[in-house]
Amino acid sequence: MPGLREPAAPPPSIDPASFDPAAVIRSRSYIAALVLAAVLGVPISAIAYGFLALVATIQRYVFDGLPNQVLGGPAPAWWPVPWLVLCGLLTALTIRYLPGTGGHSPAFGFKTGGGPPNGRELVGIVLAALTTLSLGAVLGPEGPLIAIGGGLGALAVHLVKKDAPPMALTIMASAGSFAAISTLLGSPVLGAFLIMEAAGIGGMTLSLMALPGLLASGVGALVFVGLDGWTGLGSFSLALPVVPPAEPPTLATLGWAVVMGAVGALLGWLIRWVGLSLRPVVHLNRVLVTAALGLLIGLTAMAYQLISGRSFTQVLFSGQDALPELVEHAADYSLGVLVLLIACKTLAYGLSLSAFRGGPVFPSMFIGAALGIAASGLPGMNLAAAIGMGIGAMCAAMLRLPLTSTLLATLLLGVDGVAVTPQVVVAVAVSFVITNVLPAPGPGSGQGPTASVAPDDAGSVQHRAHTKADHATEISSADRSTVRGRWIAWLFIIGSSLFALGALPLYAEAVGLRWCAATFFVGSLFFTCAAFLQYREAVDALPAARATRRQSFWVWAPRNLGWLAGAVQLAGTLWFNWSTGNALRDNLSAALTEQRVWRPDALGSVAFLVSSGVALRDAGRGAIAGLPRPRTWKIGVINVAGSVAFGISAVAAFVIPSSGEVWNAELSNLGTLVGGLCFLTGAILMLSPESTDASVPAHRGAHP
Repeated sequence: MPGLREPAAPPPSIDPASFDPAAVIRSRSYIAALVLAAVLGVPISAIAYGFLALVATIQRYVFDGLPNQVLGGPAPAWWPVPWLVLCGLLTALTIRYLPGTGGHSPAFGFKTGGGPPNGRELVGIVLAALTTLSLGAVLGPEGPLIAIGGGLGALAVHLVKKDAPPMALTIMASAGSFAAISTLLGSPVLGAFLIMEAAGIGGMTLSLMALPGLLASGVGALVFVGLDGWTGLGSFSLALPVVPPAEPPTLATLGWAVVMGAVGALLGWLIRWVGLSLRPVVHLNRVLVTAALGLLIGLTAMAYQLISGRSFTQVLFSGQDALPELVEHAADYSLGVLVLLIACKTLAYGLSLSAFRGGPVFPSMFIGAALGIAASGLPGMNLAAAIGMGIGAMCAAMLRLPLTSTLLATLLLGVDGVAVTPQVVVAVAVSFVITNVLPAPGPGSGQGPTASVAPDDAGSVQHRAHTKADHATEISSADRSTVRGRWIAWLFIIGSSLFALGALPLYAEAVGLRWCAATFFVGSLFFTCAAFLQYREAVDALPAARATRRQSFWVWAPRNLGWLAGAVQLAGTLWFNWSTGNALRDNLSAALTEQRVWRPDALGSVAFLVSSGVALRDAGRGAIAGLPRPRTWKIGVINVAGSVAFGISAVAAFVIPSSGEVWNAELSNLGTLVGGLCFLTGAILMLSPESTDASVPAHRGAHP
């Protein structure tokens, strides 16, 4: 399971011929285990309640109270961006430097194996989950709570009896996990069912483990209710105060259930592909990459608020608190806003899976509910059935637990859930089957080229002890090129995203012209870093570099198209740095604006156009007649289009000397937006292994 080394792991197999469950249940040791489970349910559930209350308090202060104090009003659209960067930074530092690995990566879903975390590892799990959940990453609390409860249960057994048998340790760890999520999913039974199905517990093992776990879960539910009444902080239990009325199932809704199941499976596969594909990149530099992923999540939430006019909080966080409001006001959402919400939440969810710590349940339920609301207008479809089918299909795709997914969808709808159960079952079954038929997402089924040295995989402590020199000797030149290529792609992704964002009129209106100019300047710095690495790649690929161990940075090889494209591109990014940096200055005259802002911008655009043309020519030389064009050629075409758009933007941004006005601001912004999106697309394509499998990187000297 995410965030733990499995407190709910099944105990050693039991021989049915020599095992009498009735005798075990009547034994004094098992009665003592039941008593201990009930006693442990009190402090563990109280600790879980305190953890959830602390997360909610931090969330309210950072995203509600603090902006009111600092800005005198609600949080603006850009507010989550710095907090998500801080979220990535703190989470990565916790995972890298504290004992343990902050729990399992949620990109792998709920999985079994191993034992409960020890006391030293619990600190890292708590802190990684606290920063992830409090500062806006799109994950839920169930994974860390299961780990915390299991670790505390195992710790209690060790304190009572250091030489306790493995069976007792497993039973008490499971009971602790049961208590920790006793009311989180709306029912103690549902939380217990989630743990048992994920761990594959059945038969006689189920008879032994279910009783202590359910007893601890029941006690934990009472503690949650009591603490809610005493403190007034909330029950932290998923519930829908307003449920749409259900209608009897029809052939039409059953037919739509098949479609919903297929859509949920494909969307879940896409989310998991994003999370698993980014894991090797995260392992290159966990701190830097996780902070960059936080930046992208924050920018996604900001873009949603700017475009839709609704709060960025619907994109951030697990979705547990936003789901009731979404269902209650489903009629107020247009189809366009729902599609935008699903797209933004899906992207933020996939990015969060790759590097942060949390659980996958609540974001899946929120996306499924939004998907159902968007589909509720189809002929023969009704809202209650659509929501149930969407939640069930998404949970089956992400959790790969069909029974739990069915219960999550039906029990959430209350009494109306009984009426929609047939449609939910069909959607869950279709989604589960398609999910298992589809190829495993991610590079190498989640085992990327750097998975063997992943900081959150087994052996991470030993990996951290390696020096940088030791690590460098283990990587071949091809691997080094692949690592550098991913760095280039991600730097271009961030830079082009910032350029596209700064070109949005709504963004400029929301943050002001100065912050908009700063966005362009920061984006240009990312462009320059990527261009420098790409130029260095082109230099290393020169024939002289293969003949000698080292190659000077200052070389002159204009006949080599890769070097020429890289050098011209680097010069263009430096001109962009100069242009966007001067744009930050106030009260520039028309003459100075034309000299220090427009001219270097025009020169940079020309350099980009020349560079992308040369790179396209270089990529085209490797094409073979009769075969499809290589991916690098397609990237080159996209980058030429982006360079043309940047050139149009530069022409339209010409400052008229007589008036000091920009010739056509709208066309300039449109050109920048289109160019940024083209470069963003090319950079994303660079992450494909096909674009970096050559001994000489095929993307050398090209834009993203």
